[in-house]
Amino acid sequence: MVQSFNLVQLKKITVVCDPQLPNYGQMRDCCQDFTADFSSGNAYGLIGECGMGGWALSYVLSGKTEIQSGEISLDQTPVTSSFLSKIGCYVGEGYLNKSLFGEKTIRQQIIEGLKANDINFSLQEIIDLFELSQSRLDRKMGQISNERWNASAAIGFAHGKSIYCFPWLNTAWINTLNQRIEHCVRILKQFGAIVIIPTSNASLLNQIVDSTIPTSSI
Repeated sequence: MVQSFNLVQLKKITVVCDPQLPNYGQMRDCCQDFTADFSSGNAYGLIGECGMGGWALSYVLSGKTEIQSGEISLDQTPVTSSFLSKIGCYVGEGYLNKSLFGEKTIRQQIIEGLKANDINFSLQEIIDLFELSQSRLDRKMGQISNERWNASAAIGFAHGKSIYCFPWLNTAWINTLNQRIEHCVRILKQFGAIVIIPTSNASLLNQIVDSTIPTSSI
């Protein structure tokens, strides 16, 4: 169902970028010489204040920005940002291919993924897996409030994504979205995905992630 690999390795990654998410926020973020391994079927908290690299690393692993130096490998094979964009889902946004009539609805984006990829699930099964509201399926991502997080993960799942990267989440967001995040993480891990959640407080993720990694040694 997802791209088959066991290990993502980041070696001495340095990146400076301006990650952002519509209707959420934007911040200059950077990390230097970051090294870590991420295994399939696991969730990780990247721990550090906003600006200390967590959001930038999430942006990198979802293929939304280039690194300045270092190497990213899947099972010891180096990969590019372009490749990461094919297997990475930036949680909170939809699949960015737009129709001539503008942004597609949640239903349209899920169906598009199911048609384009060898995914052995029906539309209804994905709706049920990610607990999506029937009343919001025919709306666009910016029109469904906090259900955007479930919907984004569901769209990524339908498109066969295997790395799911959240933007940096502060304490208030973690508390507000706790049940949604925990549910999505449980489903995604079940199907072998890697989940990345940047935040400042490791204890907030105790019941959600398998391990936490500091983004800075300073």
